[in-house]
Amino acid sequence: MKIAILAIAALVGFWVVGAIIEQFQKKAPKAASSSSSNPGSGPEEPPRADPIEEACRVLQLNRPFTTEQLRAAYRQRMSQYHPDKVSSLGPEFRELAESKSKEINRAFDLLARFSR
Repeated sequence: MKIAILAIAALVGFWVVGAIIEQFQKKAPKAASSSSSNPGSGPEEPPRADPIEEACRVLQLNRPFTTEQLRAAYRQRMSQYHPDKVSSLGPEFRELAESKSKEINRAFDLLARFSR
């Protein structure tokens, strides 16, 4: 019975780690493909989105929003991507979590200034 529980826990853990890796790898190919498209003509920049809209996308927040909604969205996203939560999974997960948390912090700072 204990072996079955351990096997199920290992499978669930494997599935969770795989989902986290997949989530972070979705962003990486986009950046790599845009820089290697035409080496002779220089990198093509994608059209820039409105910084406020981009920050709302990062925090998964819809406009208009209240200060309370902004804080709740920030806390929820940081609870998912805080580097201390994945530090035991290895340095690559920690680096990914650090970059994501920096992005979340920048979005929160921008929207906090915007909402004043």
